[in-house]
Amino acid sequence: MNETPEIALLSPKELPITLGAALDGPSKTVVSDLINTHGFVVFRGYGIQSDQDFHRFVEGFGLENFKYADSFSNAVRHNRTDRVFTANEAPPNVEIFLHHEMAQTLTFPGALFFFCEKAAESGGATPICRSDLALKTLEKQNPTFTAKLRSVGVKYRNSMPSEANHESGQGRSWKDTLTVNSAHEAEEKLAVLGYQFNWLEDGGLSVQTPALAAVDNFGRGKDVFFNQIVAAAAGWTVAADDREPRLCFGDDSPIQQADLADSIKAAYQHTVDLNWQTGDVALLDNLKVMHGRRPFEGSRSVLASLCNPISRPAVEA
Repeated sequence: MNETPEIALLSPKELPITLGAALDGPSKTVVSDLINTHGFVVFRGYGIQSDQDFHRFVEGFGLENFKYADSFSNAVRHNRTDRVFTANEAPPNVEIFLHHEMAQTLTFPGALFFFCEKAAESGGATPICRSDLALKTLEKQNPTFTAKLRSVGVKYRNSMPSEANHESGQGRSWKDTLTVNSAHEAEEKLAVLGYQFNWLEDGGLSVQTPALAAVDNFGRGKDVFFNQIVAAAAGWTVAADDREPRLCFGDDSPIQQADLADSIKAAYQHTVDLNWQTGDVALLDNLKVMHGRRPFEGSRSVLASLCNPISRPAVEA
């Protein structure tokens, strides 16, 4: 029988929280214990109704803000406050596959909050995967692939358009993604970070990361499948004139499709769907669980807030 994560729910009866007030030590312990066990927790019935309410709720946890403008994520999003922004604005029919937030970059959040401003008429759940369990399954089913990932890591390639593409889950323009104003500034920034790149015929930019670890324990003693392999293999779009593979091992050798399929299968075996109710807030440990978005019908609004930025070096050759 496959292990799947459980949804831990908190209500004001179990844990009172006052907007605008810092959580006390015992309250933080309650939340931490649930996060350590499940990887995420859902706060339901707290009367959160707006982006401002959500902002104040997040502030109470005392976690460092990670501004979206400072990230290398190339999803299209828009800020509501200085720490609250829209979740991925891909069209409703587009599935966003499992991923650790910004695991394809050198800096990523240690934790993230989501707020359901408006639940979809149907669909729109957020699938959540325990990456430690997925790694155990993948290692058992495909030990050779997992061993090489541990050894050399993985490189990611993605193409960024010259202007934002709202039809794509990865449609943020290269100027916004890199926070630059010119091609020269983009090239300088990428060179400093160790990225490979080439310009596309339509003015877009194809970039490849340096080798990044695909398995990590972040000093916690338990390895997790921390990467963007599932999302990249299953969902990243390919520009018409960018024929380079989305993924390769950190030593530039190719990854076989069968290995990618095994990764996707292992992850979804350990996934539970969070079916949103309007007003829900979820706190995710980004170092332990992956998340995504199911397709939906009708309007849906989920906001996000990133916390505790973490940086790590590339994998040495």
